[in-house]
Amino acid sequence: MDPDAATRRFRLWLRGLRSLRGDLRSARWSNDPAQLDTLVGRFVAHMEAYGAARAELDPVLALSAPWASAAERGAAYWLAGWRPTTLVHLLYTESGRRLEAQLPDLLLGVRPGNLGDLGPAQLARVDALHRRAVAEENALSREMARVQEGHGGVVTATGLALDAGALVARVGAVLRGADALRLRTMRQAVEILQPAQAAELLIAAADLEIGFREFGLKYGSGRDE
Repeated sequence: MDPDAATRRFRLWLRGLRSLRGDLRSARWSNDPAQLDTLVGRFVAHMEAYGAARAELDPVLALSAPWASAAERGAAYWLAGWRPTTLVHLLYTESGRRLEAQLPDLLLGVRPGNLGDLGPAQLARVDALHRRAVAEENALSREMARVQEGHGGVVTATGLALDAGALVARVGAVLRGADALRLRTMRQAVEILQPAQAAELLIAAADLEIGFREFGLKYGSGRDE
């Protein structure tokens, strides 16, 4: 797939993300957990399809992310995408913001059922998820550092040489691992949360993704969709 085709595919994916964000926002106040659960599943499937499409790309093309602006690549990207721990940080941020706003109601026993109303068992599972994601992120970062330092060279009759094909293959393996970790972290976070809570988290995640895109278009490349 050439850079132009990859960029077109990304734009289609982003358009779908905007649509799903709108659907989740509309359904958030419907008091229909089944509808929310369906939309949450569609959101996760949308992310899974994006990861599958990226796996088809040449690893060097995926790492350079030609569809992204310089501002996005510099400020938001880790191994060609957002850090998995970013989703957990977003969960904590959204939970704290809502908790502060509704604390008087919670003290009166009112349970709004949103991200500000996480129970002790949920918080413990989120903490465990965060720890796992940090450990796996660090392992992937170390592997990419080894690749960038040229580890994995081959010995020839004239000395040590780089096996470019093998290094590119290793880059591809690292990027696939990063995308798998991003998706796994999202799935596990959704499993911890109730449908309304999961919807709020995914809306915030879409806001972040789309917000960085809009910032990059405005202050990075200046290109429009």
